[in-house]
Amino acid sequence: MVFAGCEKSAAPETVGEPDSPRISELAVTYTNLVLMTQEEVFVNPELARLCRGIYQEEVEAARTQFGPHANTSIRVFMNPPAADALKSNLIPYPVGSVIVKQKMSLGYQRSDGTDVGAGTAGVGGMVKRRPGYDPTHGDWEYFYEEGKGPLESGRLSTCVTCHSSARDRDHVFGTWRHRSSP
Repeated sequence: MVFAGCEKSAAPETVGEPDSPRISELAVTYTNLVLMTQEEVFVNPELARLCRGIYQEEVEAARTQFGPHANTSIRVFMNPPAADALKSNLIPYPVGSVIVKQKMSLGYQRSDGTDVGAGTAGVGGMVKRRPGYDPTHGDWEYFYEEGKGPLESGRLSTCVTCHSSARDRDHVFGTWRHRSSP
């Protein structure tokens, strides 16, 4: 998926030190990081609470209202500096912090009656860069890959716009810690 208005990095950057993994490596090896969620967390529980099958039109409407993660669940992974910062309520996060969200589609039914199955739908993340990378947005570099689509990275407008609402928490939501499955 290509996001309109994205500013992509010219070359993959490293996380923290020069020998740290690149964004392209993080998108593949993120499951080696610290798993922060003990179970999947529903991003848009309103659809899950309907207690019936969900239709494509409802998913599209929810995405319009709630963003690209509607009708999904997530699992969150962090590297140790980010995990320690979250546990300690440390703001801002230290340079080199990595937060990755594995997104799973909950599935839905198309108008023609065919089912779109559940499964891993994408992986997105954010990496705290040195001061000056993008000071207006907390110096975070974002990345996202949906399905087998291209890996986008940089100052992704979709990510920046949403995460700006968490500016007071260094652009990190963390609200999944307080939510339970429906």
